[in-house]
Order: sequence, then structure tokens, then C-alpha cells
Amino acid sequence: MALVAVLLAGCTNESARAPNPTSYAWPDRFAYRVQTVSETDRDTEVLARFEEEKLLQFTVRDDHYLVWHDSITKRLTMPGAEPTGGRLYAEDTLRYYLRLTRLGAFEHVEAACDPTVPECANAYPSDLPLELRHVVPRLPVWWPPKGHEWVDTLKFDDLPRPGAARGRVVTTYRDLRDTVIAGHACWVVSWHARRESERPVGAAVVADPPTEERGDMFVDKRLLIPVFAGWYGAAAAPPALRAAGATANAHQGRAWLIGGVFDSLQALP
Repeated sequence: MALVAVLLAGCTNESARAPNPTSYAWPDRFAYRVQTVSETDRDTEVLARFEEEKLLQFTVRDDHYLVWHDSITKRLTMPGAEPTGGRLYAEDTLRYYLRLTRLGAFEHVEAACDPTVPECANAYPSDLPLELRHVVPRLPVWWPPKGHEWVDTLKFDDLPRPGAARGRVVTTYRDLRDTVIAGHACWVVSWHARRESERPVGAAVVADPPTEERGDMFVDKRLLIPVFAGWYGAAAAPPALRAAGATANAHQGRAWLIGGVFDSLQALP
């Protein structure tokens, strides 16, 4: 995450000089551009690279937000082959209703589709909340003393949908600090997340290997909304891929607010 490293180089630990963010001020309409890259490796050799870019759109509908993906592009690259476009899944095209609280909690998440249609019924309810947690930090009700951490637990249960799991993602936030990006004052929050899950295999319930991610989020002090997020993670290759010689999966992503200060910085590596 070179962009995160460049931006953090200018940060100073000055949280005591300004009030901590107490809540978000969500506008009626906003959007993030999201870029993700994942690689399957055999030691140092890349076996497959998957890239995706999309818009994450929010617009108010009554007392909820309508949320959906737009302008999706996918590319799969494998050694010795020309890049190909990736497949669009139901989760890419569905719209969702949710309530986005002033502390960054996701409530009443519901797919805006007919549950009798298989594509709707089989969509994982956790997909959108888990994606949003990469972009929106969960603020504490009471701020801990400077230098202390706070924790958010996001539980999910996608059973009994095909290939689904249930579990939780525990995100630990730390290192709240101040920085200025192109004249805009921001708070920076670093985080570490651990995902623990289990799934049915035959008559048994088997635990998945835990996975971990790390990242940084920037919240604009004037707008009181996240304007940039960057994250990365890695895990051992699953058994099916290990049989083909893979040893690890790694991924990274970033998201920035359309029209925000980071729009002008997106060309950084």
C-alpha cells in the first residue's frame, strides 16, 4: 500500500490539540471508488492476479440508504495468457437497504430484491457489511484515553446458502492521530482485524483458518465522513489451491470518496 505509506509519512501525533470525532455527518448522497487486487502465489511466483474496480453508491431512501455497486470492471491475469474479464455475480448487481448510524454501525441490512428468486435468496447477507467495514471505521460511544484501543465485533451468518460460513470479524482500532492532506485536516485511524469462521462439511462443522487484515482510514474533520481507506491481508492457500501448487493468497484494496480530497491523489502508486 504505497499510497498509504506516502500519506502517513506526513502525519503527526497531535490528537490532544483537537477534539476527537464524535459522530459522522452522512450526506444524502455520496459514493466511493473501490479498487482491489488479489494474488494467488506459489512461493514468489504469481499464479493468478485478479483486479477489480467499482463505485460504491449511497443515496437516501426514507430513513435508510439504498446502496449498490456501479461501473464494475474486473480483470484476471495468469502467466502466459492474455488478461480476461471477470464474471459478474448476483452480489455485484443487487441493491441493498441499510441504516448507517452516526457511529458507523450498519443496521437493518436487507437486499432490495425478491427473496423467492434464487440469485437473491443465495446472496450472502454479510457481503455488504464486511465490505463497508473496510471503508467506514466504527466510532466508540466514549473515546478511550489517548494511546488506548477500541474494538468492534461484526458477526455474520450466511448459512444455509451454498458454500457459506458463519463467524465474526473483530476489528481493533488504534493510533488516532491528525494529519493535513492538500490543506484538508483529517483524522487517521489504524486498525487490525481478525476473522474467525466455521462452515458445515457433511455432518460436521469445521473451523476455517483465521485470517487477518490491517489498514488505515482517513476521516475529513470538516466533512465528518471517511475520505480514504487502504487495507491489505494474506492467508495460506486453501486445500483446493494447494493441490495445484499454490502456497498463499494475498490481497490489498483502497477506497476514496468521490469528490473528496483524495480524488486528486489517486494517481499515486
